[in-house]
Amino acid sequence: MLQTYAAQLASPMDLLGEAFGLSETELRALGLPASEARELFHLAQVYFGPTAFSARQRAARATAHSLPTLKLIERYAARAGSQREAWALRERLCTAAGDTPQIQTLARSLVPARRPPQRGVRLTRRRDGDWTLSITGESSLLADVYAAVGSGVEGVDKLIRHGAGRARVTTNVIVTLDALDRILDGDGEEVTLRMTNGATLTGAQLLQRTLSEHGYATLVHPVSGPVNLYRTQRLASAKQRIMASAQNPTCAWPGCNHPADTAQIHHLRAWHHGGNTNADNLAVCCSYHNSINDDDPNAPPRRGRLVRQEGRVTWIPPWG
Repeated sequence: MLQTYAAQLASPMDLLGEAFGLSETELRALGLPASEARELFHLAQVYFGPTAFSARQRAARATAHSLPTLKLIERYAARAGSQREAWALRERLCTAAGDTPQIQTLARSLVPARRPPQRGVRLTRRRDGDWTLSITGESSLLADVYAAVGSGVEGVDKLIRHGAGRARVTTNVIVTLDALDRILDGDGEEVTLRMTNGATLTGAQLLQRTLSEHGYATLVHPVSGPVNLYRTQRLASAKQRIMASAQNPTCAWPGCNHPADTAQIHHLRAWHHGGNTNADNLAVCCSYHNSINDDDPNAPPRRGRLVRQEGRVTWIPPWG
């Protein structure tokens, strides 16, 4: 029995060929530990499963390396940036001579060392879905955070509410006149409001939430735009920025989700073409889309431009 086991380790392709076609559950049913069944299933798929790199696969299958060496090779192949790179690495290592430590030395020379993760906080915003907050930091700190919040979002909410205290809203909550009527009539749960930091909340949440003295709620007419209009110099005033953000909580360019709080204020009719700094001539725009907007309507079209039509900021494509 020991001789059979040693032979299978030394020449693993017969073993992998026999395992190919069996599921991980079936391999476990044969008596294999879960981790061994998982690795054997994966290796069988790699060396006998369908692939666009069949020539490299055939070359790798002719290897004289042992099963432990193949497992080692697969750990380095997993770091490759593409399937093409992974198969090139497998073929190179499988056809190289040497024992397991020598193959590992060769693999280290071929595969760049993984860069350590950078500490920081990253927020992924989705226009119509949940957001994702990723934190990379000292292990002891994040272990304490995880212990405090547990594995559910409810734990995070509880920590903020009763631990550090819920952050007060210092952004602009946009309430259209028709939405305000519905909220006051008791339809708060049915009304979705957008804030200029890119988040959303229901009308009911707005009524329940504590706003700081620096928070704003702006009324927006569904046709005319912001209720009040102001004139100033070239740069929009703080109040004009608030009103522009109220109508466009994110960049007005279609498909862009850059929040208004960190965006620029764009002149729909460019300042150098005679446009005034009035609320009805202003729109929220991220720095990139502000720079590529076709400011001159008489120039050859390039990327399209933002205009106001029937009170709403609209993108006109270059062919329009």
